[in-house]
Amino acid sequence: MTAPQQIQPPTACILSIGDELVLGTTLDTNGRVLSIALREAGLDVIEHRTVRDDRVAIVDALQSLASIASVIISTGGLGPTDDDLTRDALNEIIDHNALQIEDALARADLDTWFAGRGRTMAAINLRQAMRPRSANIIRNREGTAPGLVATIGTCRVYCLPGPPREMIPMLESDVLPAVRPAGALMIAKRTLGSFGIGESALAELLGERMTRGREPAVGTTASGSVVSLQVVARGADASARADAEMTACMAAVAPYGFAAVDASLASSLLMECRARGRTLAVAESCTGGLIGSMLTAVPGSSDVFHGGWITYSNAMKEAHLGVSPQLIAQHGAVSQETVMAMAEGACARSGASLAISVSGVAGPGGGTAEKPVGTVWIGLHDTQLGTRARRFVFPGERDIVRDRAAKTALQLARWMLRGEDASMIWERAGERADAHTGARADVQHSKRTS
Repeated sequence: MTAPQQIQPPTACILSIGDELVLGTTLDTNGRVLSIALREAGLDVIEHRTVRDDRVAIVDALQSLASIASVIISTGGLGPTDDDLTRDALNEIIDHNALQIEDALARADLDTWFAGRGRTMAAINLRQAMRPRSANIIRNREGTAPGLVATIGTCRVYCLPGPPREMIPMLESDVLPAVRPAGALMIAKRTLGSFGIGESALAELLGERMTRGREPAVGTTASGSVVSLQVVARGADASARADAEMTACMAAVAPYGFAAVDASLASSLLMECRARGRTLAVAESCTGGLIGSMLTAVPGSSDVFHGGWITYSNAMKEAHLGVSPQLIAQHGAVSQETVMAMAEGACARSGASLAISVSGVAGPGGGTAEKPVGTVWIGLHDTQLGTRARRFVFPGERDIVRDRAAKTALQLARWMLRGEDASMIWERAGERADAHTGARADVQHSKRTS
């Protein structure tokens, strides 16, 4: 008996259009979003291509990709200006440059968009209501450039605007339901962020869970010092199996994992504060307000975050946080004693029940043999749990040092509230202090209760 042939998923290509993408002045984040979404919808993404704002280049790319794919999704080139050429390129291919027509629904959406903002529509915007005769529009409820859908040979082509806030809703509401193949396996994906541990060390904790070909599949990626763990399950019970696998992975990598959803360290800390009735303040030196910025980037953070200080100079530390001049003179601004005093002062003067403080040498200059560039002390004071401090030496350029210091501070505060602790990859044994004992405690390489 002949074995049944395995059904191959439809193929898809992604075309990114724009001079700024080719020149590298803008990062093409749309390509990643589209690739993940198409894969999870059951399509096989076989090529990404980027072309400049050039009609001939767009025509050549669309025709070339249409010859090898079942679906093309392009982004960009649908605006009202002369260098927005996707509409014209598509018209050349499918309608041989026939006169385009104004789409009544697209025109109505344009009129409504401008009227709702009390603005007069410039004549140039009417170009966005035009479409090739053999194409249909995809309504844009977040902007002024509708998408287009057409067929080139046997390939279905979806042209979407470039701004992600416009592209993603159109992708989810109109494109993915149309391209998802019948009978495609259900795919469930879960993501866990982790911080303070390297990718290889995280893989060791996960062990056999990362074996290639295993179902559910477990993998890791690193970006911005955060190592993200992804679980992908396929099949009729994909969601339940993905949840179970993620629960097991969270236990394996604790306490480094900080969110089993698409959340940040800042939002995770804010959730911990809410759960424990804490309010929060910050006292920053070398991070220059970065911790506060991360916290206030989270919607609704005002119910927890009181605010803080950027005390870059010693005089500011003394005047606004009450740090003793004698203490700074004796130990220096970058020291456990100073960050402890900063955190205690921030709590006392803000009324918050938890404070984070940071002082360090971000570079490129200012380092010494005792305190090299990248040295950062992070302090924590909690009105119930006391005061603590830890020293780190972060490698990298100034912006990397500041980013790692801010994220480390958020993770340490989260651990303090949860009663968790572990070593981080940027610290050395003996570089932490607890005000309860007045002594330094060696860094342990396993989880322990604070």
